[in-house]
Amino acid sequence: MTKYLIGIDAGNTSSKAVIFDDTGKVVAAAATKSSERMHLAPRGRGFEEFDVDELWHIVSQCIKQAIEDAGIAPEDIAGIGVTSFGNGVVFLDEKGWSIAPGCFSQDYRANDILALYQKDGTYDKINRIVHGTLFAGEPGPILRWYKEHERAVYDRIGSVLMFKDYLMYRLSGVFATDLNIIGGSFLIDMDTMEYSRELLDLYGIPEMFDKLPALHTSPEQIVGTVTAEAARQTGLKEGTPIAAGMMDILASLVGAGATGDGVITSIAGSWCINETHSTRVIPNASSNMPYIHKNEYLNCSYTGASATNYEWFNHVLGDKARLAAVYEQRGYYDVLNEWIRAAEPNMDTPYFQPFIASPSIHVNARAGFTNINTHTSYGDLCYAVVEGIAFIHKFHIDFLIRAGLPATLIRLTGGMAKSPVWTQIFADTMQLPVEIVASDETGAHGVAIVAGIGAGVYESYEDAFARSVKLKAPVLPNPEKAAFYRDRYAQWQRLNEHLLRYWDGAGDG
Repeated sequence: MTKYLIGIDAGNTSSKAVIFDDTGKVVAAAATKSSERMHLAPRGRGFEEFDVDELWHIVSQCIKQAIEDAGIAPEDIAGIGVTSFGNGVVFLDEKGWSIAPGCFSQDYRANDILALYQKDGTYDKINRIVHGTLFAGEPGPILRWYKEHERAVYDRIGSVLMFKDYLMYRLSGVFATDLNIIGGSFLIDMDTMEYSRELLDLYGIPEMFDKLPALHTSPEQIVGTVTAEAARQTGLKEGTPIAAGMMDILASLVGAGATGDGVITSIAGSWCINETHSTRVIPNASSNMPYIHKNEYLNCSYTGASATNYEWFNHVLGDKARLAAVYEQRGYYDVLNEWIRAAEPNMDTPYFQPFIASPSIHVNARAGFTNINTHTSYGDLCYAVVEGIAFIHKFHIDFLIRAGLPATLIRLTGGMAKSPVWTQIFADTMQLPVEIVASDETGAHGVAIVAGIGAGVYESYEDAFARSVKLKAPVLPNPEKAAFYRDRYAQWQRLNEHLLRYWDGAGDG
């Protein structure tokens, strides 16, 4: 009898529940745009918040819809895995009720807290313990902000959870987390792989040590089972096992089967994620977080916006393409792809700085076009956005390569991977082969895989990859374009260097 696995991928733009069979085939999927229903209006500069209870409502309905669409019996679901972005924070009271809006990882209200850490020397001490580079959207600075500015909420906190951990709690009634997401959110000592009172003292939130969830060291560990109440709300069978899961960036790597040496996984989604694994801690990396194997690290270099830049462009400046799509009776993205393909970029083509969201290359960084003239077309601007996104990925991949990590190919996932035009620009920019996974749901697939290992559907990661990960033909770089993209990238970098000096003074006025 076929057994099925559910992967839940909850993000800041959409949340989805995907049902897979053991060959990795998507049997059914249900998704809801999170941004339309749970995002809250900013309460102040840097606030990026969501309705915690609405998050559960969205996801529970996605699960129910996916099961109905699959036409399978709930008892045939062998296990459930949950993933989400890391960082940000959800806090509940001692009874498990939400007491304040949750915070997305792009929330930067705590920039003043970060400046405080830097001024008193705490910042470097924290970074040494967590083996990464602290930014304002991490749970530590946000919790400290609440302590300083909304003490009444801070004093009521009974549990500190990550985005996905809250969903696991609503499914199982258990306050639990996994080593990858909590380590990647800078709440453990990366040398001991345990919670650290010293670390929380440095954050200035020692009261939170006893509020942290039970820590599971492997993504495939079973943290609990579906409760009767959760079964009623979702259509799942009571008692279905739930795996610990992991942060979405590791889930995407696992879902893409990208565990080989020399493989760089690039996720061109909401965030600009670039990652590989090694036995080394890479100095000044965005993060060196726990990996699926002991004594190895997931070495990451990232900023807060990749395809999000394109979403912004389409939302604000996309009317011309929408009108063309209606007039020509074609798909909107087909029109955009044709215009990008038809662009003939040269050194006079506009540049785009893809810094639409935080964290970025500077705390005050913002997105923008440069090099526009009277001959600039709409297609040129479309091209510039895609190129700018490819360039910020190159910025991070080059960091990993300079750190001595091997890079022989790139496994690309996220929105950018869906377009052959984008993918070719990506390959030409990097001058490396780019592989695309056949499934569009790599994050959900990754946590479905770990749920399958935990539930005994798969014997190991290697068994799961062999049976369920399918790749498309690689996209090869055009060597004739290497010099052109090298020169374009150098100019883009020069612009960033000038802007860094401007941004240095942007917070003064």
